[in-house]
Amino acid sequence: MQYVVKIVTLNINGITSRTRIGMLEDFLRRQDIDFALLQEVTRADLTTLRRYTAHINTGTDRKGTAILAKEELVLSDIRRIPSGRGIAATYNGIRIINLYAPSGAEKRNARESFYNTEIIPLLPSNDTEMIVAGDFNCVLSPADTTGRGNYSRALDTLTQGLGLKDAWGTPHTRPTYTHYTTAGASRLDGIYVTENLRKNKKEWR
Repeated sequence: MQYVVKIVTLNINGITSRTRIGMLEDFLRRQDIDFALLQEVTRADLTTLRRYTAHINTGTDRKGTAILAKEELVLSDIRRIPSGRGIAATYNGIRIINLYAPSGAEKRNARESFYNTEIIPLLPSNDTEMIVAGDFNCVLSPADTTGRGNYSRALDTLTQGLGLKDAWGTPHTRPTYTHYTTAGASRLDGIYVTENLRKNKKEWR
């Protein structure tokens, strides 16, 4: 019987209150999440979540990343980058990479450098199945924004070079956005996977 793994990516916006951390724990339990890839992690309170092991990287930027894994799911080859904006681990032969890119149009150069050089230590050294998820703070397709959006050539090159596909599917069946402003909306968060994993996808929400 094939085991279905449930993965969620979520920018938690630096939550620290016990109430909100309790809400996060309740969400993970109700949805029976196996791996939660979190961005904008500012404190280590996540280690108190029941039934989950928290692998955290706050780093020098003070707004880091984390991978929460059910206690029975063992991760290996865990790597972190100094800024805190990326963490990666391997589970059952699959490389899981969680990214939180610099945000805003004024950070375009920093974002391109992030994808071009900073995340390299997180990548696998051999050909393997991959899940790359997180808050990318840019778009790759006009369908992912109602305006111009912050297109990233570096992320586009990275996903193509690694053979990654948008887990949502192409073309999108309906517009879906994760970030809203008075000027419009964009899908800045997402999950990219290798082709074999995309073919075995059960559901995307």
